[in-house]
Amino acid sequence: MKVILLQNIKGLGEKYDIKDVSDGYGRNFLIPKNLAKFAGPRDIEEIKKLKAGQELEKEKTISELKNLATKLNGAEIEFYPKLGKNHEVYGSITKENIKTSIFEKFISDKNEKILNDIEIELKKPIRVIGSHQIEINLGFGIKTKISVRVSENH
Repeated sequence: MKVILLQNIKGLGEKYDIKDVSDGYGRNFLIPKNLAKFAGPRDIEEIKKLKAGQELEKEKTISELKNLATKLNGAEIEFYPKLGKNHEVYGSITKENIKTSIFEKFISDKNEKILNDIEIELKKPIRVIGSHQIEINLGFGIKTKISVRVSENH
């Protein structure tokens, strides 16, 4: 029996994959639990069109991420936090601070969805004045490095 998966199912496939399963598994488990639906000829054509559209969207996103990685590579972002008497930083510079700064400087509003997928490789928040090299994972295996500078005066 051919079914279309409606969710990712570990060991079987991803959402919208067309799979051959045993009749009993399909009728008694997958379909009643809304994990899959029967795949008729029209359904298969629709899924192929949907997957082709998704593939184009994925290629477009990867292209945008590569362009962003080029812009970010070696870029410097500066922060001017409040400092104490001995030049210690009050608070800290977090992953979210860095993400927000990247968004404001390098990402257009139409690409806001990219912001959610960005992963900042920062083991602990920055609490020291100076320059810090930070790796950024943009997704789809695209990584780049930026410099985060924490300075005294603005």
